[in-house]
Amino acid sequence: MGLCNPNDNSSYIVKYMNLMGRAGLIRVILHLAGANYKNEFITMDQVAANRSAFPFGHLPVLVETRPDGTTFELAEAIAIEHYLAEKFGILGSTPQDAALYKSVGLNIYFELYVYCFASPTPIQEQIADPSSDFNTKALPHFIKCHEGWLNRNGNNGHYFGSGLTYPDLVMMNWARLLEAFGVKLDEKSPIKKLTVTLAAMEEWKGEYENFHPFNVIEQ
Repeated sequence: MGLCNPNDNSSYIVKYMNLMGRAGLIRVILHLAGANYKNEFITMDQVAANRSAFPFGHLPVLVETRPDGTTFELAEAIAIEHYLAEKFGILGSTPQDAALYKSVGLNIYFELYVYCFASPTPIQEQIADPSSDFNTKALPHFIKCHEGWLNRNGNNGHYFGSGLTYPDLVMMNWARLLEAFGVKLDEKSPIKKLTVTLAAMEEWKGEYENFHPFNVIEQ
């Protein structure tokens, strides 16, 4: 399993701000697959002034243009990720594979998102407080759970098999976020091995750091 380009001559536009943010993993998948895509940077003020221009009134939005000129527009970050992951061959080969891979990716999101982005207490403060729920409950549970998944696959830097799949990219993205916020991952952790394994992929074409979740894209 690994990224493959269907060579259908489609091109893509990613509509989002000039931050990686919620479009980060969308851009990662497109880049690693060697897809023909470009960014269309849109500010939050532009969205607020014309919400009806977007399917659900917010970003990100993906627009795919097929060779015959027809277009396909898709909104909601995770839905876009799932669509691209399936199209580029990293969501398994059966409905069961796809469901399982999505479940792992969604668990990563659900376990971390509230603490990192929806808590009244900034995540940096939670990390700095040894007695916080994040440090005493959420993070240990998260690490134990996902190290278990990775160890059951032989601790080879992947969740499933010996090649790249969608949940690998989700974990890579969130592990980079956690470390940027101040979490110290054990260098011997299977999660750390996953990030190191993915960082070494040739498909980055030397641009791994340009796709850090906190990166700002030059306009």
